[in-house]
Order: sequence, then structure tokens, then C-alpha cells
Amino acid sequence: MKPSRGSKRPPTKAPNPKKKKEKASGFPAKEDQELGDNEKIPLTKSVKRRKAKGDLPSVSKKTTSQDSWRPMPPSTISAVENILDLSILATLALKRAGKKESQEHLNIIKNKVLAHCAQLKVPAQKRGDLIHSTQRHQEETKKSELGKMTLNSLKADLKAVVGVLERTEEQTVSLQQICSKLRDELEEEEKKAKQILEISDQCVLKLPSLLPQKEEITFETRLQKIIPQCECEMTAQKLGIILQKPVTTQDAQVLLLQAQKHADHLFPSLSSGATYEDEVETHFS
Repeated sequence: MKPSRGSKRPPTKAPNPKKKKEKASGFPAKEDQELGDNEKIPLTKSVKRRKAKGDLPSVSKKTTSQDSWRPMPPSTISAVENILDLSILATLALKRAGKKESQEHLNIIKNKVLAHCAQLKVPAQKRGDLIHSTQRHQEETKKSELGKMTLNSLKADLKAVVGVLERTEEQTVSLQQICSKLRDELEEEEKKAKQILEISDQCVLKLPSLLPQKEEITFETRLQKIIPQCECEMTAQKLGIILQKPVTTQDAQVLLLQAQKHADHLFPSLSSGATYEDEVETHFS
């Protein structure tokens, strides 16, 4: 046993080497390690104090901030609705069958989401953010209106192009029919022409060629050969007397014409370019 001390102070204990090592290394004691068993990083004194006091200030801040929340504004709900509509259209474009049922199902989901958004409370937007969002919304509405206008113009142009194509197709069909009719008529005409050529080849007369005449004899020389020279003056006087009579003029003209025809028939090789009819007409005129 140790001897009792004079003072009432408890006896000092020997220094613990483990505590010295922990203080030198900066790691917490066993009690602190038991509190932070699940954490790899050791806890500092400030963390201990916060844990001792509790997280009451953060909870109070959350409650105060949630009290300032307001329902979602209609502009935001309309923006959400536009986004959902675009998403529905994009989804339906990917499907080939059952579009009607899918559209009804997606519209039901959209209505439920919009109803939930109308009841949902959100943090109040700041003035700058609100102005920026309104400006952005206006820009998007302008862009959508411009896109609708361009889409309508493109639809009108497409309808016009389709109409022109239909008319051109009708014209091509009618032209093809006309061409086929003309082709048939041309074939018929070619057949008729071949038949006519065959008939004309069969009906060609093969006559012997005439001997070439060395000299062309006029009507006067022919008369001189037919009528003797001694009687020429007498016949000329008789013809003059006959022709001077008005009653017998027409008969004489007919007689001379008949004589000319018979002479041409009897002597075809002696006929000249000018006929006797012309000479008689010039004489009587």
C-alpha cells in the first residue's frame, strides 16, 4: 500500500501513452470514434457541437421557405402542356399502328400531369427570372406562329404542286390516247397507199415508144400537102366568101373544128403546139 498523502487531493495517475499519441496525430478519442464509426473522416469539435445541438435551424429554414411557396403559375402550366403535346406528337410519329389508342392514353396521362401541376406549390420566382421567362415565352410563341405560317404556306404550295401534277398526268393520258389514234390512222393510210401502189403497178400500160420526129410540120404546110397548089387560091376564096356570110359563120366554124379534129386524129405526128381551134377563134374574133 501507498502511504496516505497529507492533502485530500486524489492521487495522480500515470500518463496514458495512447492519449499522447492520439493528441500528437490529431485523431479523436475513443468516444468520438464510437460516434463516427460509420464515417471514414474523423469528426471535429465543431461537428460534435452541431450534433449535440441538433439540426433545428435547418428544419426551421425549410419550413419557412416552403411557407413562401405559391401554386404553379398558368404560364408555366401552359408551357408544360406545350412540351407534353410536342412529346405526344413525336411519340405518335414513331408508331405505325394503334395511334388512336395511344393518343387517348397519352392525353389521359397529360391531363393528370396538368391537374397535378395546378395543385403543386413551387418556389416563387424572382423578378428577373420571371421577366426572362416571359420574354422567352414570347419569343417561343412568335417562333411557333411563324412556323405555323410557314407550314400553312408549304401546305398551300404542296396542294398547288399536287394539282399541277394531276393536271399534267391527265394531259399526258389524253395525249397518249391521241397518239395511239393517230398511229392507228397512219398505219391504215400506209396500208391503203401500199394497195394503191400495187394496183397502179398492175394497171401500167406498156406502149411502144414513138419514133422521134426530125422536123415539126405546121398546119399550113399540112394543108399545102393535102390541097394542090393550083387549087389553093380557089379554096381560100371560097372559104373567105363562106366566112363572110353571117348565117353560115357558126356552121363553118363547127365544120372547121371537126376537120381539125379529124386531121389531128389522122396525122398525130404532124400536130403542132398551137391547135387550129385557137387559130379559128382568133380569126373569128
